[in-house]
Amino acid sequence: MFSNLECHTIRERLADYTLDALAEDEARAVTTHLATCSTCRDEHYCLAAVSAHLIPLRKALADEPRRRELGRRRPARTRHLTLAYWANCKVLAATG
Repeated sequence: MFSNLECHTIRERLADYTLDALAEDEARAVTTHLATCSTCRDEHYCLAAVSAHLIPLRKALADEPRRRELGRRRPARTRHLTLAYWANCKVLAATG
């Protein structure tokens, strides 16, 4: 079992870990911890699910002003990112 302090320290680094923004030694420490701590691992899965959607979201938001300028509607295939959609992502990530 891990101390609350150790898990707290790991959780503070999870966002950077998920985005591959940690130094090698810090990333190794987080990886080691995640291999044995299911609570922190679940938190990591949730963050990974959100980060997987950041690039498409950024592109969609960047294209919005151009669409308005040209008077175009959003393509039919564009998914509206709602709170329910994000909640479903979190549930799916948590259940593995």
